[in-house]
Amino acid sequence: MKEDKAYIIRKLLTMVSLVLIFATAGLLAITTQLKTITLDYYGNVKSIKTLASSVEGFLLQNKIYVSDEAIVEPGIDSRVKNGMTLTITSDTEKAFDVESIRESYSPIVASVKEEVESIPFEEERVNNADVDYGTNSVIQEGVEGSKAISYIVKTSKDKVIQKDEIGTEVLAEAQNRVIEVGTKVSRSNVINSIMSDPVDEGFVNYNISLAPEYQQYAYNLCNRYGIDYALFISIMFVESTFNPNASNGGMYIGLCQVAISHMPSLSSSLGISNLYDPYDNMTAGAYLLSYYIKNNGSVEGGLSSYGGGASYINLVLSTRERLIANGGL
Repeated sequence: MKEDKAYIIRKLLTMVSLVLIFATAGLLAITTQLKTITLDYYGNVKSIKTLASSVEGFLLQNKIYVSDEAIVEPGIDSRVKNGMTLTITSDTEKAFDVESIRESYSPIVASVKEEVESIPFEEERVNNADVDYGTNSVIQEGVEGSKAISYIVKTSKDKVIQKDEIGTEVLAEAQNRVIEVGTKVSRSNVINSIMSDPVDEGFVNYNISLAPEYQQYAYNLCNRYGIDYALFISIMFVESTFNPNASNGGMYIGLCQVAISHMPSLSSSLGISNLYDPYDNMTAGAYLLSYYIKNNGSVEGGLSSYGGGASYINLVLSTRERLIANGGL
């Protein structure tokens, strides 16, 4: 038994020795085949160890791609020799510079940002029938509100390339500016307002049986309502020959022969109370004439609604021409 064990041990030692011998021989063989070459890749020079036998094999082993434009010296079919220099250049291409690409690369960074913006206030008008028409006053000053707006902001090289709104939160509501507007109409504030308008150089004091102060008031009325002054004077002449007390059966009254049926609306809108009063009557007449002209789209249409048919229109227009030509009637 002892002899058998010794035999086995000697056999194992012999096999290990043979393996070591063959391994050492293999390493010696590999070492003898290992070559060191100098690679000049577009000016980037490195020393590289290789077992490749050809230039083409060396390029494949080192994952070096060369295009058809590249110049490889010696050529890719050449044998690799220890100590040789392999040069890769091109007249049209540049080396693939990983470092420069890495430096030029800028990642896109996304972040959530919040901006606070103001909310403008609006102007609100509140009518007050207890305050005279034309009287306005601020009863509450406006106050701006604020809101926070959230965005997803994408940047590259510290520059914003995209900005998307994702939500809004109102931090403080805006308070409207409130203006109280007087709507109470009275004869005094309407007439006083028209009387206070300046009489400009367009005013003509015609030679007619209508006092200059009434003519000035009529002129301001016409400017206020956008009607022709000479036309309005001619209507008063045709209707009443400037008689403030003229009455046609009690149905049509005063300088402009205003229909008594208009009194409810004229009273509420203009504060008119007495159609025999020259100021009230002229105010009503100018208001109605302006309304008729606007709704009919022409002076002739307005005159037709105001007083009648073609004969009335012709009479008023011919009177106007005579007034302008002679400076009076």
